[in-house]
Amino acid sequence: MVATVVRLRLLLLRNMMSREIWRVILFGLGALWAVSMLPAVLGGARWLSGQETTVQSSSLVVVGAVLLVGWFVLPVLMFGADETVTPRKFATLGLDPRRLAPALVVAASMSIPAVFTGFVCLASVIVWRGYGLATTVVALAAALAAFATCVLAARVSTALATRLLSSRRARELAGVAAVVAVIAVVPLLIGLGSLGLEGTLERVPRVAAVLSYTPFGAAWGAPAAAAQGAWSAAIGQLLLAWGFVGLGLLVWTRQVDRLLVDPPSTVGASRRRADAFLGAGSGPTTTAHATLAVARRSLRYWLGDPRYLASLASTLLMPLLIALLLSVVGLEAVSGGVLLAPLVAGAVGWGRHNDTAFDGTAFWMHVSAGLPGIADRAGRVLALAAWALPLVVGLAVGGAWLADRWDLLGASLGLALGLFGAGLGVAMVSSVLLPYPAPRAGESPFSTETGAVGASLVAQLLSTAVTGVLAVPVTVLFWLTVTRSPGLAGVTLAVGLLGGAVVLAAGIVLGGRLLDARGAQLLARLH
Repeated sequence: MVATVVRLRLLLLRNMMSREIWRVILFGLGALWAVSMLPAVLGGARWLSGQETTVQSSSLVVVGAVLLVGWFVLPVLMFGADETVTPRKFATLGLDPRRLAPALVVAASMSIPAVFTGFVCLASVIVWRGYGLATTVVALAAALAAFATCVLAARVSTALATRLLSSRRARELAGVAAVVAVIAVVPLLIGLGSLGLEGTLERVPRVAAVLSYTPFGAAWGAPAAAAQGAWSAAIGQLLLAWGFVGLGLLVWTRQVDRLLVDPPSTVGASRRRADAFLGAGSGPTTTAHATLAVARRSLRYWLGDPRYLASLASTLLMPLLIALLLSVVGLEAVSGGVLLAPLVAGAVGWGRHNDTAFDGTAFWMHVSAGLPGIADRAGRVLALAAWALPLVVGLAVGGAWLADRWDLLGASLGLALGLFGAGLGVAMVSSVLLPYPAPRAGESPFSTETGAVGASLVAQLLSTAVTGVLAVPVTVLFWLTVTRSPGLAGVTLAVGLLGGAVVLAAGIVLGGRLLDARGAQLLARLH
């Protein structure tokens, strides 16, 4: 079974690359990056081999925890990155999930990120080889357990996320959990910001000691215990690490079993209710009425469409991680708290650069009804602004409070509004000019379609570049405010507010005109 699934995966990958040159380019770039990082990994391992055991253990446990978190989270956020072999594609074959699940794990390990992760895990053996043969053997067994845990974490997280977003009640619970998680970041930012870099590093050994008995660090802590002569602890942590592997395989097998017999679907899962969007019987439909109709429909997407929720999660996570990192590093000029609102605002606005594609074939309603393009663009903006602007303002106030820099509140809010307006204005144009395939309504938010890789790369790079250029004035003012003259905060706020509004209005108008001219062609591309 393993050999068959692996051959199938390689065959599908070869066929994809033969049809899509962008996949070949991305594969080459990924391989080049992995090869360029190998000397750094080996150099770091050799450097650690000459340090004290406490430094070695703490460093490797932290690396292992970061690896596992990345493998658990990133496959969910980068949905559609690898859809060559999934359990649902074997649903009609009647296969035994106990045989299929391990085969899928082995097939999933045949990728550039997996190979690089495996090299990192094996490189840790270099750190412990000076402590004798027995410790080296423990390190090798632990490295294999760490690698298997990472690959299983990716499989389990994507399967659970797909299942989690398949029903309305589950999506509501997931939304509540996401809000709680975001709120939990606030005290974490406060604590790390007060500790600073040195204070955080001082607490790493204690944190690593706790992680050594969890899935995040058991495999990385076992060799350290063996190196210190604590063989009972080493064997216990090694058995615990492989126990986590067995538990992950059991969970994955159960998920495969469910996906084979009961594939998640959102089709028909919502309740039927009267459609009041177009205001039937209320007289002629004006542009204002059409704008509100589009806004109400888009708001429903934001409240219940798993594709939008998954996209929002992937858009928000990176700004939060950057703010967290800046809080730990503690830049002299500005902290992560002050930058939290601008980072989130820019990511949310830019994140709608492919918004039209999420309509899919439903976009025919706009074309057949002769909906003005400006109403379509304005309605989408209103739906996003209804919840995004209060969030941005709240993050700006909260960030100033966290950093105790109320003098930078205006600058932070001005940069946030400028980035939001610029990113969303560009998105209203790029989603007409550069749409690329997106998951269709009712499908898994983690699926993708053939041909999306190259188009998505071009659209994202261009929209990022144009947004960056348009946001230069407010960005320069913000930097001058935090580094030289806090008195410019009011000017930064005014420039961000007015500049963002102008760019957004221009994006709505230009995007609307392009939509009027290219509506039929756009519908053909989305079909």
